[in-house]
Amino acid sequence: MMAEKETAIVWANHGTFGCSWATKQAVKFGTNGSTTSQIVDLHLTKNLVSAGSATLRILGDDEVWLLSGNGKSEPVSVEAFGSQEALRFLLSCLQATKSFENRIVRLIVPLRRGTIARSDIIPLRLKDASGVEQVASFSTPLQYFPGDILDLDIISLPGLFHSSAGGVLLQSLASGNPTQHKPVVSADFEIDFENKMSIPWVLSVPTRRKRVVLVGCSSRDPSSGAWTTYACDAARTLGIDLVIIEKPGCWIERSEYTGWYEALLPAGSWWSNPPGDDMADHIVALIRSYGKKIDGIVAFLEPFLATVSRAAQQLGLPYQPAESYENATDKYRLACFEGRKPFFGSTAEEALSFAAQENLSYPLIIKPRLGLNSEGVMRVDDASGIQPAVEMIQKTFFKSFTMEKYCDGPEVDVNIVLLDGEVLFCEISDDFPKPGDKEDPGVPASQRNFLETYLVHPSALPAAELRLLRESISSTIQRLGFSSGIMHVEARVDGSSVEYRSVDGIQDLRPSEKVASPGPPAPWVLEINPRPPGLTASRIVESVYGVDYFGVALALAIDDKERVRALCRPFLNGAQYTGAMTLIGAEFDEACEGIFDSDDVCEELLARRPDLAQHINRYGCLAKRGQKIPHPSSGSNTFIAYFNVFSKSRKEALEIATEVRKEVNYSFR
Repeated sequence: MMAEKETAIVWANHGTFGCSWATKQAVKFGTNGSTTSQIVDLHLTKNLVSAGSATLRILGDDEVWLLSGNGKSEPVSVEAFGSQEALRFLLSCLQATKSFENRIVRLIVPLRRGTIARSDIIPLRLKDASGVEQVASFSTPLQYFPGDILDLDIISLPGLFHSSAGGVLLQSLASGNPTQHKPVVSADFEIDFENKMSIPWVLSVPTRRKRVVLVGCSSRDPSSGAWTTYACDAARTLGIDLVIIEKPGCWIERSEYTGWYEALLPAGSWWSNPPGDDMADHIVALIRSYGKKIDGIVAFLEPFLATVSRAAQQLGLPYQPAESYENATDKYRLACFEGRKPFFGSTAEEALSFAAQENLSYPLIIKPRLGLNSEGVMRVDDASGIQPAVEMIQKTFFKSFTMEKYCDGPEVDVNIVLLDGEVLFCEISDDFPKPGDKEDPGVPASQRNFLETYLVHPSALPAAELRLLRESISSTIQRLGFSSGIMHVEARVDGSSVEYRSVDGIQDLRPSEKVASPGPPAPWVLEINPRPPGLTASRIVESVYGVDYFGVALALAIDDKERVRALCRPFLNGAQYTGAMTLIGAEFDEACEGIFDSDDVCEELLARRPDLAQHINRYGCLAKRGQKIPHPSSGSNTFIAYFNVFSKSRKEALEIATEVRKEVNYSFR
C-alpha cells in the first residue's frame, strides 16, 4: 500500500475531518515548453464526531484547528496557508465534504523557477475541465515560485497550500462508507488536466509591475456587458496598473469602480469621437502631467486607435503605424485595399448614379464607412432600396457610406494574434445569417438589420476554406503594415462549397445546392478591427480555447513577448467543445414606447428550464427594467441578452441554442 501522511482538521460548528495525501512524488511533465508541475491529491473525509462533542465545544465560533498524528494541535491561520484565498478554498472543500463524506482536492505546485504568467491562470484554464466542481487560485499577480519539489513526508498541510499556485475540488465519484470507498481521480480529468495545463504558465524572465494608459472605456457599464470589465480584470491578474483617460461623466467615475484603476485622468474639451487632429497631442500632454513612468498605452475603440498610436509614438512606447489603423477601420479604404471597386458618398443620388454608371448587379450592401455594432448596414435588392438605406445611415453616428456588391457566402469571425509578423494563434467562428441577409418582402426594411444571432466556435467550414481564410487574412493584415496585435476580422467566403440551410428546424452549414461558382472559393473581407472582439464575444473564446484576448492585448501593449506567447497558447487539443454564443436582439412593435418591461430574462429562463441551464456556462441580461431602448428603425441595434451554450456535439449545441432563443421571454411597453 502507498505510504500516506494524515492530518485531522477540527472546524467548530461543522465537525472534524480527515485529510491524507500520498508521500510518493507525482509530477506532470510539461511538453513543448509547458510548465512541469508537482501534483498533490488530498483525500478529505468527514469523521463521525458530533458537532456537540467536547472537542468541538472548546473551540470558538467557526474556529479551525489542525491535529497532527503526534498529538500536537495548532490553530489555522492565513499566514500559514499563504493567502486568504487558499484558506477559503480549504474551508469550501470541507463544506462540500460534509455532504458527500469523501472528496479529492488537487493542489498544483509549479516546478519551474519564475513568475506566474497571470495570477488566475489555473481557474482560467481548468474551470470547465471534466469532473471539476470548483477551482481556485492562491497566487498573487507576478508571484515568484522557487520551482522546488516538495518533500511530502515532512511538509504540513498549511505548507502544501502555501507552496501551491492553486487547487481543484473534484466532483464526488464514490459514495457509501468512507472507510471502504476511497474516491479516485477520473481518467477523463487527468486527460483534461494535461490538455489544458500544457502552457508555460510560469515564466523564467523576471518582470516588475507595469503601468498602462487605457484611452476610453466602453459606453456600456459592467451590468450591460462592458468589455472594460475584462480589460481591468486582466490588468489586475497581470500585475499591470491602469491609468484611464475618459471624458467626465463616464460610468467609470462611480465609487464602486475606483479599485479598477490607479488613476482616472479626466479629458478636456478636446475629447471627441471621432477624434480631432490635435487629440494625440492632448493625450501626450495629459500623460506627461501625470508624472509617473508609463510602460504602454492602449485603446479598444476603433475611432481612437490611430490617435493612440500617434500618442504612443511621441511617448516612445510600443505602437503599430497609425496609417495601418486608418486603412483597416475604414470600410471603403479596406475594400479598395482588397482590390474591389466600392463606392463612397453621402447621398442617395450619388449612390444611384454610381450604380447606374457601373451597371452594378443587385443585391448591394450599403454601410457606414466607419461604424460599430452593424448599425446602418443595409442590403438593397433593387434601386428602390437605396434611398431608405441611405436614410437609415443618416440616423447613425457616421454619415458617409460605402456601397458594393453583396457577398452571399457564409460569414465568419477570424481572430488572429500576431507577434513580430508571426501568427501565434488564429481561431475562426461561424457568424450565422442575420435578418438583413434574407430576401423577405414581408419584413420591413427597418427590421432587416445585421445584428448577430449566433456565433459558433469552432467554424464548420471545410478545412480548405479555413486554411484559405487564415493564410489570406493574415497576409492582408501584414500588408496593411501591422506586425503585432490582435485582429478581429469579419469576412465571408465568396463561392463557398457550403451554405446555411435548415433541417428539422436547425440551421447549419451544409453542402451548397447553388449553381457552382465560376471560380474557387475566395475570402471577402468585410472589416478589420485591430482589437479584441467586442461586447462579451471574447468570453466564449476563453471558454472554448483557454485564451483571454484582453490579457494578450495588455501584454502586447507593454511588449512582453514571453507573456504574449504563453497566454495565446490554446488547449493542447484545440477547442474543448462547440460553443454557441446566442445573442438576443431587441425586437418590439414600433408603436411601443421602447421601455424594457422585464426583469432578468436570463435568470428567469435558467430557473424555468434547468435542462437548458446545464448547457449554459456564461450568460447576461444586458437590459434593465425601465430602460429606454431605441427601435431598430432608428438605426440603432441593441442586444438585450446573451447565452453561451456548450456541448461536445455541434448538433446538440445548435439544438439547445435554438431552443434557448425560442424560450427567452421579454416584453416592451
